[in-house]
Amino acid sequence: MEMMGSSLLQDLRFALRLFNRNKSFTGIAVLTLALGIGANTAIFSIVNSILLKPLPYEKPMELVMLWSDLQKMGAPRAPASPALLKEIRERSQTLQGVAGIRVGNNTFVGEPEPEQVKVGFVTANFFSVLAVKPALGRLFQPEDEQLQPGGTRAIVLSHGIWQRRFGGDPNIIGRAVRLGANSSFTVAGVLPADFRLVFPPDSDIPLEAQAYTAYPKAIYNDKNSQYLRLIGRIKPGVTIEQVKKDASAIAEQFSNQYPEYKAENLQLRVIGLHADVVRDINLALLALLFGAGLVLLISCFNVANLLLTRATVRRKEIAVRAALGASRWRMTQQLLSESLLLCFLAAVLGLGVGWAGLKLLLSIRPESLARVGTIGLDLTTLVFVSAISLGAGLLAGLAPVLETGKVNLVESLKQEGRTLASRGGNRIRLFLTVSEIALGFVLLVGAGLMIRTLIQLQRTSPGFDPNQVLTFEMSIPFGPNSYRTPQDLMAFLTQFEAKISALPGVQAVGAVSHLPLDDYPNWYDAYAPEGKIVEETSKLLADHRATMPGYFQAMGARLLGGRYFNNMDLVAGSANIVIVDDVVARQNWPHETAVGKKINIQPFSGPRTWFEIVGVVENLKSHGLFASLRGQIYIPYQQSIREHLSYAVRASGDPMALAAAIRRELNSLNKNMAIAKIRPLQQYVDKAMAPTKFTATLAGIFALLALLLAAVGIYGVVSYSVSQRTQEIGVRMALGARPTDILKLVMKEGLILTAFGLPIGFIASLALSRYLQTMLFGVTSLDPMTYIVIAIVIPMTTLFACWRPAQKAAAGSAMDALRQS
Repeated sequence: MEMMGSSLLQDLRFALRLFNRNKSFTGIAVLTLALGIGANTAIFSIVNSILLKPLPYEKPMELVMLWSDLQKMGAPRAPASPALLKEIRERSQTLQGVAGIRVGNNTFVGEPEPEQVKVGFVTANFFSVLAVKPALGRLFQPEDEQLQPGGTRAIVLSHGIWQRRFGGDPNIIGRAVRLGANSSFTVAGVLPADFRLVFPPDSDIPLEAQAYTAYPKAIYNDKNSQYLRLIGRIKPGVTIEQVKKDASAIAEQFSNQYPEYKAENLQLRVIGLHADVVRDINLALLALLFGAGLVLLISCFNVANLLLTRATVRRKEIAVRAALGASRWRMTQQLLSESLLLCFLAAVLGLGVGWAGLKLLLSIRPESLARVGTIGLDLTTLVFVSAISLGAGLLAGLAPVLETGKVNLVESLKQEGRTLASRGGNRIRLFLTVSEIALGFVLLVGAGLMIRTLIQLQRTSPGFDPNQVLTFEMSIPFGPNSYRTPQDLMAFLTQFEAKISALPGVQAVGAVSHLPLDDYPNWYDAYAPEGKIVEETSKLLADHRATMPGYFQAMGARLLGGRYFNNMDLVAGSANIVIVDDVVARQNWPHETAVGKKINIQPFSGPRTWFEIVGVVENLKSHGLFASLRGQIYIPYQQSIREHLSYAVRASGDPMALAAAIRRELNSLNKNMAIAKIRPLQQYVDKAMAPTKFTATLAGIFALLALLLAAVGIYGVVSYSVSQRTQEIGVRMALGARPTDILKLVMKEGLILTAFGLPIGFIASLALSRYLQTMLFGVTSLDPMTYIVIAIVIPMTTLFACWRPAQKAAAGSAMDALRQS
């Protein structure tokens, strides 16, 4: 063992001297591997933080999401009613706790100034299910669900707002604060600084709420309103499959108790919280990690080619070692130690490349990647980098080891210093280059499909014009201590809009309860068109939106028929009217106009009744740019008053320049109200497009790296081939071959390699691209244009890579070629 360690140190010292004498070779090999290792380091850091690390809760693998699956309504991931939550708590044999949450908006009033915040409305056991401990004071207790006459409700503050609004006051516990115009709360506790709400993106739960209040116990009698997102903790020793069986039995019992749920064929979906959170991003991340792996493989093939060339040049040295008694294992150890040292140097540089790449990725990452974990280089990433570097060293060193195993002692010593190219070495070299071309083809196809998807998304209309539109939101204070009647509230809103409209540069202004592509909790319900029995149309679902006049004009939405809302529609006692989008219109009246037809709906603040359709607008993509999840029904705001409004203000210039003036106008009308999320409408579109842009950008970078490395590999093989065929080229020139003939000869060799690599890459792409289909939009995984372009790009790259060695061969003379042979 001691002798082996001594020989290894000797081999490493020899390798260092060898690399020092051949700085250009060392630099190219190290940089090539470092690019592959760096790409994998950056991507694995993200994959590790999001897919592999546990969520930031105690025993996170015990946490599950519970969704209402209303099968007949076609709503597989619906929130739950409080009554269903109560049923699960009482009957479950597998869950040690189940809690509910909904997040809405409200406003802190008083000094220093009103501030709109996100408020988490939770059941009293919410934080205990998550096993969260307070940073200050206490969290909710069961008694917080009991509302005492004349008493104040408890509130829990986030660490951020405690520091920002309340100056980190250590005596905040027990202090009274006002949240909204009608409510006074007593601060019970402050959450830890690192607490976050890590829920699936489609749950409409943001990463942070600034305050939390407990629902009163009375809500558990409500079986009709479905608004709670349920999270549960599994009992120790219980599997998720057992929880699913338990949940199915509970859903059946609940359905038997309430016929309306029986009619909807209620089921309960149970999904591990972590699996649910990463559900929409795991495929993209794994695809990117696979792409980074292909880049590293191409880098290994490239370095293997370089080492193989050097091994061919060193055949006489190896033969002399063998003649002096060196065993095959001893020579293999020498070559592998050189390869591993090369990869060690590449790993060190690759960590730097990976760190820089990670910083770049974090600067362009979409919000879906910010939802889980803190991304960075950690011990797990370092172990991964060490493992892939070791693997790369062994893989790159395998080719020269195989080549030296075929050394013929007598023939090598006869060469008197000249190189001797073996057929086996040439075959390995050609195999490596063809593999690079094939792998490059696969990466280019993936990148091409994602880029085509991004182009299609950019060309697709979201149903509105986001340019030069300012948006903001505010909570509506409707109650005894603010606007007591709908008429008072509508008068305020009408006056507020009039003041905004009077500002210089404002072209249109309007408001809606749910802005497209926003994360405010969605509200949708079943509707029935006239001529159909209401009870038989539960599968007809649409988003319900409360709207002020001017909203569609401000959004730049296209009116397809009928009319927009106007101020007369806000008058008390006005007719029940709605505007629907073209999805609802086509679904129910495909060959006739929807204007004048009636539908049966239930407004947010009123009983189910019939409404007349007065207009049809183009579908505004509200849940994402890829497709319309549901149609939309728009109701005049005074007929469906909501606690939240989002405004759209179309401007003739920079929309953000209006923000300060709008704040002043609101303050002049109501000093206890605040606006939040002031941003251009374009930001919502950019946010929706960010995941596809992120994936397409990385796929494009990997594809360019693969193309560059493949070009370097082709250049190396063709250059080596030209050097080995010097005598042949001299003879051809002596027999009358023109420079153009030599040029074509060398170019042909590169194109032959491409001709072998393209079909292999094509077949591999066909097999793998179908896994990308769910990430594509407006293009199929077999998109002909993508394949045709790549089938042109790779041969063009080959010609470019072959040009220099071909030109060098063609520029020589016959005498020089024969003299060098």
